Amino acid sequence: MKFFWSAVVALSLWKLLVEPLLTETVMVRCGGDGWMDWPQPVPAAQVAGFLGDWVVWLQPVLLALTACWAIRSRPRGVPNASRGSSSLPVTLGLAVALLPAVLSEVEDRLSPDLPFAWQECLYAQAPPPSFMVPRLILVWLLSPATMVLLAGIAGAGIRPRLTELRAAGLAVAAVVLAAFLPAALIGLPVNADGTPRYAVAGVDRPYVLDLESGAPVSLLPQATRTYFQYDRIVRDTEPGHYVAALTSPSGRYSRLYRLSMNGEGRITVGERLTPTLKGTVSGLAVSAEGRIAYGRITGETHFAGTLEREWPVSGDGLQWLDARILALPEHRVPTSGLATLDVGTGAIGEVAVPADPELTRSLLSLPGGRQLRASGRPARTLVLYEGTRLVREVLAVDCGHIQSLALNPTGRYVLVGVDREGAEMDQPPLAGPPPCGGARSQLLRLDLETGRTQVVPGEQDPPVHAW
Repeated sequence: MKFFWSAVVALSLWKLLVEPLLTETVMVRCGGDGWMDWPQPVPAAQVAGFLGDWVVWLQPVLLALTACWAIRSRPRGVPNASRGSSSLPVTLGLAVALLPAVLSEVEDRLSPDLPFAWQECLYAQAPPPSFMVPRLILVWLLSPATMVLLAGIAGAGIRPRLTELRAAGLAVAAVVLAAFLPAALIGLPVNADGTPRYAVAGVDRPYVLDLESGAPVSLLPQATRTYFQYDRIVRDTEPGHYVAALTSPSGRYSRLYRLSMNGEGRITVGERLTPTLKGTVSGLAVSAEGRIAYGRITGETHFAGTLEREWPVSGDGLQWLDARILALPEHRVPTSGLATLDVGTGAIGEVAVPADPELTRSLLSLPGGRQLRASGRPARTLVLYEGTRLVREVLAVDCGHIQSLALNPTGRYVLVGVDREGAEMDQPPLAGPPPCGGARSQLLRLDLETGRTQVVPGEQDPPVHAW
């Protein structure tokens, strides 16, 4: 019992006096445009932080006094000393050992979140270690609280049997699983309508967007020190998984990578899918079977194909029409049809397109063979086609123009990025309505079956990449 109470005091002194000497100080520099609005903590959070700082300094003294009380109050000369032992010293010691952690947690819960730019700056320069969970378990096993419990067991004269130790180990494993397994089993969070809660959006450096709150969650990380500029991002076959094209600073070389998202909306870069490609990736698509196709440009030369083989055709904005055929919206064919590429033979074909002079070549292939197309120059209307037959108009914006589209995994919902500012081409008499005024951009969530639209909160960047 004396050994464990001594360990309690020693560990508290180690944390207070020795750990600061062994801790490496890292200078983090963050820059940005404009003034950063720094949220102020509420008074309760400030009180919790103040008390926590004082308890850390007083903890060794309080634990030493508690240890003396526990040792001196143990009955001596009694046949069964455990019957006369008091649980008060152990209870008090456990409270003193846990109080700094409790006050720190209270302060964190009551304090407002740091600005997104500051969080990402910290995460980029000082990311958490990959062994965070084993490290936390080790810290708690070698904590004053654990030593208090062991001192209490020794003071009570209890000698645990092997079966009891096994049961205690199983209990600890059950607690760890209960803390971390639900997040892995539940998967990614979803909105009330069952659609994924997170999407990837942004202009210069893409970020994960929470569609429920409208707040950014995390920036997409760089793959390497050289490849950090994202050109194209598309959803993979499984929710929370993506394929991305990253370009070197010179723009002369590109690579494809797989990305994965955790339940908190953070992206990690995984498998590298291609060797270094010459040029810039101009198109990227993943089929329902998981086959990846891309287009690239090197100077005046265009290529398109799959990871196995490519052909000298334009792959700008390519889309899978089925498991074998790629649509090439920007590849010119002798007739007015939509060019296609058979990735099995390399043969160029075409499919008929609606005879609409205002129909842009951008499209989204939907499950069941339908296509969602943007109409107008600039595009202000979304129309649903089945082959060349117009099914219906699903969305019309009265100002600004549609800049980007992203389907959810089921194909029923689509995110529509609307640029509400008027460029030169939007001004009368070229295109009619003036810019919207107010917010510069808007992100809409559109139900293709009912036509119901919902505005994502906040002012969002109109380019949305994947959902």
